[in-house]
Amino acid sequence: MLKLQRKIILLCLIIYLEIIILANNNHPVSTNSNINPTENSESSKQSLNPSLKYPDLISFEKAVGQKACLLKSEHVYFFAPKFYEAESKIIFPYLIKAYDALKEIVGVDTEYIIVVYNFPKGHPDVMGGTSNCTLWYDDSNLKLYQQEEWKRYKIPHVSGYIEEMAHNFVSATKAQFGWEMVGWSIGIKASTAVAGNPYHTKFIKQTRDEQEKTFRRYVALGFTFPSDIPSNLVDRIHAYLLYQCEQKYGQNFWKDFFKEINRHKKELDDAINLNNDDAIRNERYRITVECFNVLQGINFKELLEKHSISTTIDIKSLHPTNPNWNRKLKPLKN
Repeated sequence: MLKLQRKIILLCLIIYLEIIILANNNHPVSTNSNINPTENSESSKQSLNPSLKYPDLISFEKAVGQKACLLKSEHVYFFAPKFYEAESKIIFPYLIKAYDALKEIVGVDTEYIIVVYNFPKGHPDVMGGTSNCTLWYDDSNLKLYQQEEWKRYKIPHVSGYIEEMAHNFVSATKAQFGWEMVGWSIGIKASTAVAGNPYHTKFIKQTRDEQEKTFRRYVALGFTFPSDIPSNLVDRIHAYLLYQCEQKYGQNFWKDFFKEINRHKKELDDAINLNNDDAIRNERYRITVECFNVLQGINFKELLEKHSISTTIDIKSLHPTNPNWNRKLKPLKN
């Protein structure tokens, strides 16, 4: 009985996949595992990260101990167990579109081709995040039949993938503001554009409501981050302010911001020559704040100062995860 149900589900997925592929025929997808994964389009400057742990199908299959599949586009590679190939082919076109949507916002490519690993649950390489254009996920997102978004709206849950992709776009520009809320903010825009649905909209609203609640508590406590909230969530404050700026400025907020950032590419790149991580981070933060401040009507530096947030010292450089952090967003002398 279970085998029959599985066959029926797979048949439905395959039919739906054919529809998706037709709708995305402007984005050719290669499934040929014989293609050398270090090769890429002549028109693209991207390559795989040379330190990639599993650069091809053979090495990935060895790592997961089973047959696997590899889907490829110009900018995104997607590894998954063979068992989930049908589901992978449904998800993959959304990631291709998301890459394009993020590039349209940011104006540059990621440093390397985005590589998405979907390991079996419990695999030691699963971290649920990203590093150097590699996403390290388990196979939970491939279980479409367990997702409310899929069951209700026939849209796979891809916002996590897209957020991690967004962080790599921000990293490529060297912009630095808050913990990771620039990436989260543009990731939300991209996921809404390519995979928006009522379930996703509800989740975003709940998240923004929590950010606003935390911000108001921060202000009420004399610009002190609430002690009952984990310190690594301090960038809820940054997220709230960024959203207020976006609402005030209009739909081109992020595009115009990244235009400014890209004009300062040399200065942002040159910060790497400073003598320690805090100094590098703070110089990039200072430049990023100046780029926000250029946007007409935002008065970004004034906004930060009004809410006791440093305009020159990034929150990470205040080491908020240190037990001795005073829960402030600027040093005592700044």
